[in-house]
Amino acid sequence: MKTENFKKSTEQPIFHRGHETLEQEEIHGARSGCSGTLLYFAYGSNMNLNQMAFRCPDAEVVDTVRLEGYRLAFRTNGGGNGVATILPEPDSFVDGVLWRISERDEQHLDHYEGFPYLYGKEPVTVTDQEGVRREIMAYTMNSPYKDTPAMPSRAYLEGILNGCQQNGIETASVLEAVWITQRELPEKTVPHKKQRRQKNGEER
Repeated sequence: MKTENFKKSTEQPIFHRGHETLEQEEIHGARSGCSGTLLYFAYGSNMNLNQMAFRCPDAEVVDTVRLEGYRLAFRTNGGGNGVATILPEPDSFVDGVLWRISERDEQHLDHYEGFPYLYGKEPVTVTDQEGVRREIMAYTMNSPYKDTPAMPSRAYLEGILNGCQQNGIETASVLEAVWITQRELPEKTVPHKKQRRQKNGEER
């Protein structure tokens, strides 16, 4: 979605923030001042609080944040269905959830995200609600998977939309990414049926 003023919807997150604000945390890069924890940017199904409670029991929501210069996209997971990734695009942005996760949680996410084959890890700079910019970790899809558009399943998409609603994030950018993905898909070619001309019962 194209850049606009960053604001949350009125719906409040289910998880509460920790006792410290981002300004109070001693964060250097993606690693936080809390020993053995990592700040992680979720923009797809890992925005969903129920999913993260199952995958990463130590995880805590810190804030909702915005990543500038990227757009949300759906690309193949190698099995036919589309899953979320972020792609560089000027004047665009991706809203998501800033999590604090433990080393154990990170190991769990590595498994679920197919790291290091399907997804890699890279530092990204996000902006929080108070305008503070932080460099944190995000999973981003590797080639050749990120080069192949694919539509997400209904269940997967619903998980992302529910995650947006749980955290007070607008769903418009997610729905726009689905629409763009649909347009990016190659047109299906319909094979031409062999034209048959018959004369006296014989094919010509």
